[in-house]
Amino acid sequence: MFTVAERDRLRSDLVSAAHSDPRVVGAAVTGSAALDSEDRWSDIDFALSVDREMNAVVKDWTELLYACGAVGHLDVHHGATLFRVFLMRTTLQVDVAFWPADEFGASGPAFRVLFGETNDVPRARQPDRGELIGLAWLHALHVRSSLARGRVWQALYMINAMRDHVMSLRCLRQGVSAVQGRGLDDLSDAGEFGGTLPLSTHPEELLRAFRVLSGLLLGEVEDPQLAQTVRELTRGATVPR
Repeated sequence: MFTVAERDRLRSDLVSAAHSDPRVVGAAVTGSAALDSEDRWSDIDFALSVDREMNAVVKDWTELLYACGAVGHLDVHHGATLFRVFLMRTTLQVDVAFWPADEFGASGPAFRVLFGETNDVPRARQPDRGELIGLAWLHALHVRSSLARGRVWQALYMINAMRDHVMSLRCLRQGVSAVQGRGLDDLSDAGEFGGTLPLSTHPEELLRAFRVLSGLLLGEVEDPQLAQTVRELTRGATVPR
């Protein structure tokens, strides 16, 4: 398990490496460290502005992180920016974002420039409410069919995904972050969702949780016709006898 001192030391080493790399023309600390809100469990979020040889920079920095103790990594792409997420031997997570220099800039408040020039970039947005509603009823349809077929583990999977979307809708309504569960603990009434947690994979218990969750979804649906269809969907949910 990593210590705060180890995390701080590694971040300092990464900052020094960025200053020393001529292909890196800017760097920023992102995430909780940029907001001075780190805690014992915070990871390292680091952004690099790269003006040339992007592939070579990614390769060299990957080798650097493995030399520092990485045991694995995964990639997340957002446009031309690569977010490479490293798992260190100490269980510390290190996210290094490789930005083209002409796109380097703050998409949100958690961005503290260490050096280099930044650009005006679009701010990260909350999820679209209509899309979340659509995803919720889509998963509800699959809950219904999974229950009817006796596929209890698939039904559980769909209930869990449906809950994520409905809780995100509640986050939007209360004005907290609806991204990656960041605002869930800030909801004033998150306890309402306790009843949507199935206590077993017994079909009747899954059906009970699904009905509670569908009721909460209906509280977020404003279109009367869609709301009525969701009610019919829920009424039509059955389990094999």
